[in-house]
Amino acid sequence: MTQRERFDHLYEAGKRSTRQALLLGVFIVLLGVIFWFTGERRLAELVWFVLFIPVVSFVKVWARTKTLLTFNEAPDYRRLVWYEYWSGMAVIVIFCVLIVTLLLRPEQANILILVVAFNLFAWIASSKIDQKLATIDPEHVTHKVYERGKVGFFLK
Repeated sequence: MTQRERFDHLYEAGKRSTRQALLLGVFIVLLGVIFWFTGERRLAELVWFVLFIPVVSFVKVWARTKTLLTFNEAPDYRRLVWYEYWSGMAVIVIFCVLIVTLLLRPEQANILILVVAFNLFAWIASSKIDQKLATIDPEHVTHKVYERGKVGFFLK
C-alpha cells in the first residue's frame, strides 16, 4: 500500500474518530451540566476535567492505532505501534491522576508543571517512535506527513 493510500485510510479513520469523540464529548459536557445544575459542582468539575480530555484522546489514539496495525504485518512495526499506543495511554492516565489531585487539592497548583513536563516528554517519545516506524516502513505516514496531507500535500 502506498503512502498516499495509507494517508487516505488514516484521514478517513481520523474523521470517523473525530465524530465519535465529538459525540462522546457532547455527552460528557451535558452530564457535567446536569451535575452542575443539581448542585454537584465538584462532581461536574471531575466529569468535565477527568473524563472529557481522556475520553476524546482515547478515541483518537485507538483509531490511529487500529488503522496503523492494518498497514504492515512486520513484528517490529507492530511492536512500535503498540508502544506508541501504550505511551499515549500512560499520558492519559497520568493526566487524569494529576488533574484529580489538582481538583482535590487546589493549593498544589505546582502540579501543573508536572503535567506540562510529562506531556512534553510524551510528545518527544512519540516523535521518536514515529521516526523509527518510518525507518522500518518507508511508506509509513508520519505525523508530519499526515499534518501536511491534511492541508493539501497530497494532490489528487
